[in-house]
Amino acid sequence: MRHLIICTEYPPAPIAAGGIGIYVQNIAQLLAESGETVHVITVAWPGAPGPRETYCNGRLVIHRVTVDHVLDVEWNCGRESIANDELQALTDSDFPEQRFAWQAALLAEWLVEAEGIDVIEAQEFQAPLYYFQMRRALGLGPKRKPPCIVHLHSPTELIYRFNDWNTRQPYAQIARQMEAFSIRSADCRMCPSKYMARQVEQHYGLEPDSIKVIPLPVGKTPMLDRTIDTWSNGSICYVGRLEPRKGVIEWVDAAVSVADDYPSAIFEFVGADLPYAPGITVRQQLDARIPQRMRSRFVFRGEQSRDELMESLARARI
Repeated sequence: MRHLIICTEYPPAPIAAGGIGIYVQNIAQLLAESGETVHVITVAWPGAPGPRETYCNGRLVIHRVTVDHVLDVEWNCGRESIANDELQALTDSDFPEQRFAWQAALLAEWLVEAEGIDVIEAQEFQAPLYYFQMRRALGLGPKRKPPCIVHLHSPTELIYRFNDWNTRQPYAQIARQMEAFSIRSADCRMCPSKYMARQVEQHYGLEPDSIKVIPLPVGKTPMLDRTIDTWSNGSICYVGRLEPRKGVIEWVDAAVSVADDYPSAIFEFVGADLPYAPGITVRQQLDARIPQRMRSRFVFRGEQSRDELMESLARARI
């Protein structure tokens, strides 16, 4: 089969890489190694490789699209001025991330015809499949209509709600509407979590058990060697962005409550900091909850590379 996956976070990415990007990196590589052909559309930025990368003897192709100028595709031939105005309007909107969805739709339509794509998959976050689905709903785009799968990781509306951010912001409102359309319009919906699958079904009014729950692939994560001392005295490590919805505040409170009973315990945190409330980040909120006498035992590493993450995990007993 010929797969097309659309993902803004495919590594290396301009934002702190999360589960979406690592999942796509793993599944694309595994599919290609098993003989499938996989095309990935992701975003171009100064820290990324060139506009096209090819791996696995040509079976894995990474396309990086710019959001700064129009693509040289059939849509735009003879209408460059209008196309530039369209892209500028998306840039000036309250949700400029939709520029990628627009550019990805252009390239995806070309790939469907030119490469004979059999199935398309995209995340729900920021709705990168939105314009492709919208044009299809309007009877536009390629004649071939491969099924569209939306892979659920965390919709913006739920992220904002559980982080206690303002869901009335224009950014969140536009993202919410685009993601809701993309989710409801999908031919198939997948999710790695039973809990989130049921939550999304209820929130978006979907049929019960209509979201397929499939665990995420492990990928090429190495087996880590740990010393005997690590199993006795290693750190207790949290990995993930510092977000209230991930339970990191409750986790710090729990660690503080038992830290005096286990004076050798060290608590490590690997992940990017995020806003908590106006003028304060989650890290600052966590620091305020840790007594001064314990501060040296709570170590915040911030965002780390994949190799650095492996080093942190190798030091951890839990």
